[in-house]
Amino acid sequence: MKNLFSLLTAGTLALGALSAQAQFTVDGVLSSTEIGTGVGKYQLAGSYTGTHLEADRGLQALYVGYTATTLNIMVVGVGESASGNYRALILYLNTAGRTGTAKGTKLIGGNDGPSPLVHKPTLDMEVDYGFRASIGATSNTASDVYFSRVSYVTGTTIAPGTDSYIGQGSKAGAQVVAGSSTADLAGSKFAYKNAGTITTNTANNGFEVEIPLTMLGTATSPVTVGSTIDLFAAFTDGGGVFTSADIIPQVAGRTTAFGADPDFTLIPGTQAVSFVLGTGALASRAGVATGLGFGVYPNPAEQAAATAAYLVPSGRQDVALSVYNTMGQLVRSVARGPQVGPQQVSLGALPAGAYLVRLQVGDQATSRTLLVH
Repeated sequence: MKNLFSLLTAGTLALGALSAQAQFTVDGVLSSTEIGTGVGKYQLAGSYTGTHLEADRGLQALYVGYTATTLNIMVVGVGESASGNYRALILYLNTAGRTGTAKGTKLIGGNDGPSPLVHKPTLDMEVDYGFRASIGATSNTASDVYFSRVSYVTGTTIAPGTDSYIGQGSKAGAQVVAGSSTADLAGSKFAYKNAGTITTNTANNGFEVEIPLTMLGTATSPVTVGSTIDLFAAFTDGGGVFTSADIIPQVAGRTTAFGADPDFTLIPGTQAVSFVLGTGALASRAGVATGLGFGVYPNPAEQAAATAAYLVPSGRQDVALSVYNTMGQLVRSVARGPQVGPQQVSLGALPAGAYLVRLQVGDQATSRTLLVH
């Protein structure tokens, strides 16, 4: 996968200059101070608002953040079941810096029999890694939380399908650090904090992962600001079966479980979240830009001539319209708050250059590039 922006070198320098000190606390809690834009902040990548087949348990949201040295991902949700059985919060990841299992290819699954990652879904994205937090039921002890990862990366000494057990955490957010035995992801951090139920999960608790950027890229293909990553999150049973409809990106109107080893390429659109570090989530499903009537014109534009046009369908919804430069820095927040119906918004005076104009309406996000001369 290629970076969205061509000025990768400039982006790398900017990332280091913005804040070498910015960092996240990996504790399974997404605090309000950790949400925002730029280095050291989490941005919303997707949410789940559909039917929870296991009452008051499952997924809620997916956030992505970064620092000068790390990629950070937060799967907000509740994995503790009241049924007496284990459940798992699952995350699949693809980065520009590695070559993994091609999209549309059935995953081979992990080689560790008890792992929930033994399942073999067919995903609508290339897959480098799968991560899971396996969580004991309410009847289990507070220490019944276990982390592991499966590598699907090719061309390294780690054979695809290698399922490494990372360690045991706790429902209170104890941090686990991957050791040298997990050579390809050494130094990665994992935590899960329980919230009981989705209704009571007002603090955005869940499964948090931090990975050193050096582990995800190479000297010739680094992962940095401007890089695109792909993500897919799910809530499964302890054996890896998709016993719910809880996945991100969610499938609108889905009220039945996906079952064992589902093929997500059969669902219309792209069943994956593409996220640009420093900018945010791109359209997670095909046709989002068309459905929102989103356009920026004229393009190329003079320095004070560009206008964004879009439609807020299905009643009043929260809207965020933002402009980013090629280093992933927020240049301008043009519109924010509830809107309804057709909109036309001036982007204001912008210096000559290339920009990304990002629109989010509810949980749908898309973007357009803009050239100003």
